Amino acid sequence: MTTLENTTGTTPVASDLIAGFPFPFPEDRYRYSTNVEPAEQPVVTPAGQWGAAVVDIDSEYRSELDQRAAILAADPSRHAVLPHMVPAAWDTMLTLMRELDAVYPEQMHLENLGGDEWLWRNDILGIEQRFRYADAATLPDEPLRYIASQVQEDIALLDQRNDQLFVDAGVVTFAADWSFGFDVGMSFLEIHGPVPRIRKEGVITRAHEFLKRLQPHQPYRRTNWTLTIDRRLDVSTEIYHEWGPDRETIQHVDDEEFGRRVHLRVEVQHLIRLPDSGAIVFLIRTYLLPLDQLATVEPWRRRAAEVLAELPADMAEYKGIIKYRDRAAQYLRDAAPVAPLPSGPGMPEWPTTPPPVDTTGAAFLVVAIGRDPETAHVSRNWVSTAEAAGTTRLLVLDSLTEEEDRTALAAALDDAVIGTRIMVAGGQYDVMTALALAREAGAVPAELAAYVTDFGDLPMYCAHCRDTFRVEAVPGGVVACPGCARDLEIHEHHSPTMGSYLASAAGGDE
Repeated sequence: MTTLENTTGTTPVASDLIAGFPFPFPEDRYRYSTNVEPAEQPVVTPAGQWGAAVVDIDSEYRSELDQRAAILAADPSRHAVLPHMVPAAWDTMLTLMRELDAVYPEQMHLENLGGDEWLWRNDILGIEQRFRYADAATLPDEPLRYIASQVQEDIALLDQRNDQLFVDAGVVTFAADWSFGFDVGMSFLEIHGPVPRIRKEGVITRAHEFLKRLQPHQPYRRTNWTLTIDRRLDVSTEIYHEWGPDRETIQHVDDEEFGRRVHLRVEVQHLIRLPDSGAIVFLIRTYLLPLDQLATVEPWRRRAAEVLAELPADMAEYKGIIKYRDRAAQYLRDAAPVAPLPSGPGMPEWPTTPPPVDTTGAAFLVVAIGRDPETAHVSRNWVSTAEAAGTTRLLVLDSLTEEEDRTALAAALDDAVIGTRIMVAGGQYDVMTALALAREAGAVPAELAAYVTDFGDLPMYCAHCRDTFRVEAVPGGVVACPGCARDLEIHEHHSPTMGSYLASAAGGDE
């Protein structure tokens, strides 16, 4: 169990959204390809893993389903089932129920009561429904819409006839700059006609032939990507007037806002031949990760910057990112980590990578201080590991120069039991101060771990006014004391107990 406390006023991001993010670039350049591979094979990434199941439930489950319900209520054209696709809709519903039951057995339950009678339970949403297969009167909604209200994936159904595939049914509420309502009834080849290069390079033809050869019980997957401004799942053509202008205005915001608002948008698309109807299910699950969070995973930061910078103009134009992709690439390049200051005698020895969680602890207290995206990323990874080992508490603070935050940390330390592992991430001042407070509360070195994400400031103890201050300086530098106004030299000598560097009058002057 994880306790989350946030005193910064910002919305915390769930740890699974980075750990499970399907980063789409296997190399430093991107071109259209079928990039199809067998599904249900986990992909390990620098942040975690993804891809173990066809249907993925994460911390955004309720929120995304609420968004889907609102979109369908406002625009019924996002849902369509042509008459000949009714059997495929039932086939899809039962197939996805079986998948949910297999992957999430503690929350999802499908039971055959004999013949065509079934009992379905979704404990997350509090749903219990008995139904008869292919009997519409036994469900509260059309079967495709019913199951779409319980999975985060968009669903498109393709019918195969006359040696072609046609999109003849679906529930698509999170389209990326296309219109499901317009495309219903069109062939697969017609829908992809506007995509540059794919016909000339034969990509769409190969994809079409591959889909026609799909066999039941052999699901495949592929990824697709673009950039989206803000955490907006619905960027469909129908509401372009709502989100289209952002492509212009985003060019005029500062870097902090740019990194927070521009998201790498990745679709994991699953391709499944249904066992009874023979139709093809095209599941589209959308994941969004802001650039400032992506930049905290160094291999992702570097590779995404290269891909965006190298992407041909016609592809950037089609993806709708031509106006700001260069800035996105530069933002990621500028976010390269700065090497920490060298250690020496009398200096703290900071790890260059986040230390691992000591899972032998009796409990775990993770303290994330400040708004640096890397701090958030490191603390989330710690929490993800720690909560699998025992009771875990995450304390999110703004700054230990604030009395309220010091009080919150002191209270958390007082509540910690013997053997609690205390892990601190943040800027150098906050980390040194937090560790000193932890030692004062009785923590021993074996119980402490820390990772410094910013070396721009430090705690300085003035030997003359006998007080500690937060200053933007480095050991060996000279700074005016905020207390006595003397010019102080900050010595390469720190006290773990006091949590500060010693400073005295520069040049020995009084």
